[in-house]
Amino acid sequence: MRVFSHVLSLTLLSALLASQAGAQTEAQAPAESVTPAPAQDAAQAPASADSTVLNPPALKVDGENGHELTINDAIQRAMTRSYSVAGAQANREAQREAARGAISRVGPSGTVTYNETRFEDAQIANFNGNPITIRGDRTKTGSIIVTQPITGLYGYIENARASDLQEEISEEALKKARADAGFAGAQAFLDAYAAQEQVGIAQASVASNQSAFNDANVQNRVGRINQADFLKFQLGLSQAQSRLAQARARQVISIAVLRQTLQMPDSEAFYLNNKLPEPRVDAIAVDAAVQEALKNRPDLKQAEKTAEYATFNTKLATTEFIPSVELFAQMDRNFGEITALGNPDKDVKYYGVKMQWNFWNNGASVFKIRESMARTRFAESQAEIAKDNVRLDVIQAVQNLQASQESLKQAEVGIKQADEAYRIDQVRYKSGGITASDRILSESTKSSVQGDFVTARTSLLSWYFKLQQALGKETPTL
Repeated sequence: MRVFSHVLSLTLLSALLASQAGAQTEAQAPAESVTPAPAQDAAQAPASADSTVLNPPALKVDGENGHELTINDAIQRAMTRSYSVAGAQANREAQREAARGAISRVGPSGTVTYNETRFEDAQIANFNGNPITIRGDRTKTGSIIVTQPITGLYGYIENARASDLQEEISEEALKKARADAGFAGAQAFLDAYAAQEQVGIAQASVASNQSAFNDANVQNRVGRINQADFLKFQLGLSQAQSRLAQARARQVISIAVLRQTLQMPDSEAFYLNNKLPEPRVDAIAVDAAVQEALKNRPDLKQAEKTAEYATFNTKLATTEFIPSVELFAQMDRNFGEITALGNPDKDVKYYGVKMQWNFWNNGASVFKIRESMARTRFAESQAEIAKDNVRLDVIQAVQNLQASQESLKQAEVGIKQADEAYRIDQVRYKSGGITASDRILSESTKSSVQGDFVTARTSLLSWYFKLQQALGKETPTL
């Protein structure tokens, strides 16, 4: 009787397992692949399965179902649509006009004035019984004055040179804004790509854990598994579902950041190109890279020119001690007012030299010079700090790029090792060679290694771009 009961239990177990075979095979297929399934494949599932999908993939790029977005597209769109770039460009144009205005002050200037005065009554004198108008009830006069500065030319010339420097500073700021926007677009694409791939890995993990739990549930019904192992399978499934929820949240955030970086409207549908280019990384000499960065970095050029501009402000402050000397030519006209001398219209022309010297202002000019000198020292210190930061940025980028290369190599090896270990552990678990904890740990290790591979791949590209940025490249290139 005991033998018959045992045979009946095995028969029932086999029937239940056979009924789950199709679902189990389908659920395990993504989990057994070496390369993580891209998120856009999962995005084709019903909306109830993944309500966080923002950009379902288009069957073809026709403008109706969305369009493909590559990393180069992201770079170009970020550089052309960035508000920071638009602001820097507007500032550059403003500084260009200011420089033109400053140089125009070196030449002569002309002034036209007109004065008209009305009185309550005219001034009339009586000579021998004859009234004579001394001044009418109104006066009208006009002047044309042409002035050419002499000693003031020094200040105007220095101010023009300072304005030219400001234009150069704004030009470097524009280059930096464009480069920052391009690199930000590349990084936003990489973050969105990594989040997309992590969702695919998490979905494969959920499918694998769901399949394992289904097997455990069947065995639990017929009493072929202890309760502790059954609860472990249930816990593994819950943890996999939790990781999937977190991965989806990161994907939503990364897509939102990508849209904002590219100034992409919510109505624009797109899907990410899942073929990341492989960067060509040659041997890097750190000293040579630092020297290249010191020559090309726009932020360093901006800091150095700012220090140079501060020295011009010191020169301009000293011009307050120089007397102002100007040449002038002037023509005055009174417009037909009747006077005692009977001059209806008369022009008066004269020229000469004007000199003015503000020899005392309670030390304000001295304090201004001291302020300018202090600001010059501050600007020079900022330029030295910028140089130090350039060196540090290059060293950091080089070392992290090399580390990312090694991490990617190890991750590629780890993918194969984890996949093979998982396959072996599945066989061992079915034959009773390992426990449920070992099988769950094997699946978790496989998912973790797949995630490390995605991280290493995107990290390599990220540090490749950061090295270009540290070297002063104006556009990210692969």
